[in-house]
Amino acid sequence: MSRFAGRRKAAWHPRQRLLRHGPMTAPPTAAQLIEQGLFHHRQGDFSQAMDRYTQVLRNDPQNPDALYYVAVVACHEGQFQQGIDLARRSLAFRGGQARAHNLIGQALHRMGQVKDALASFDNALVCDPKFADAYGNRANMLSELGLPAEALSSFDRAIEINPNVAADWLNRGATLHGMGRFDEAIASYDRAIALDPDFSVTHLNRAGILNDLGRWQDALADFDRAIALAPKIAEAHFGRALALQGLARLDEALASADRALELKPESVPAHKCRAGILQALGRAEEAKANLAKAAEIEANTSSALPRDPSSPAASTG
Repeated sequence: MSRFAGRRKAAWHPRQRLLRHGPMTAPPTAAQLIEQGLFHHRQGDFSQAMDRYTQVLRNDPQNPDALYYVAVVACHEGQFQQGIDLARRSLAFRGGQARAHNLIGQALHRMGQVKDALASFDNALVCDPKFADAYGNRANMLSELGLPAEALSSFDRAIEINPNVAADWLNRGATLHGMGRFDEAIASYDRAIALDPDFSVTHLNRAGILNDLGRWQDALADFDRAIALAPKIAEAHFGRALALQGLARLDEALASADRALELKPESVPAHKCRAGILQALGRAEEAKANLAKAAEIEANTSSALPRDPSSPAASTG
């Protein structure tokens, strides 16, 4: 089964700084307006938050805090390039902000610029070597770049600084899973579930390892939990079918394979799984239909892939 990464929650909700101030007999200061903006921001009222931040910028266009928080709002709204530009303006007026480099990295990642995102997370760590979020984000980039050993080292550093982030334990588990270190991966998934028991992906990933190890009953319990939390994940129903097949509960396995294909009709593994179950049930002709469908999907997928221009088949000379 494929592994799934858990997205780290982007830091679109900044931490609030509490400031003491007296009665509002005078116009609010920039610090007071930002405090008010943060209050609304954390309540999810981005319009009111932006009103306060822009009041600050009308009086002081170079205020690095207001620029940063407007960048946060822009990223939350999916305006990633605008967020990057605003964060860079904030850095121009106050260098050394790890939070701004981290925000830029998150936005670059959402834009598909993984190597540039990695460089931004590295910049964040130059500013603050104990910034756990940046280590976790950096690790995710290294994983995407196919550097699992380096990613694992960065996850370990993130967890050393802050062991209470479920996403880091989940993604560390996925990295270990890919490296074939199953027992350590399960231990990481266990920690992630202890911190966030209601995240379906962690149960799904742990179930996948348990299936690989032939621990069908344990896997089934995790697949059931994943489906209870997120009923429309086709991969969970497919994995459940494999576990039930391993337990020789073939009718139930077939029902799970059918559900997986309802959710994801073009799933080659699910078609092959269903074929295997049908063969075990003595329904060979029906199994052939699923195998044929799997072959058809694979052929269509292969033909849709771009050709390597250097390959002989792609040559027109």
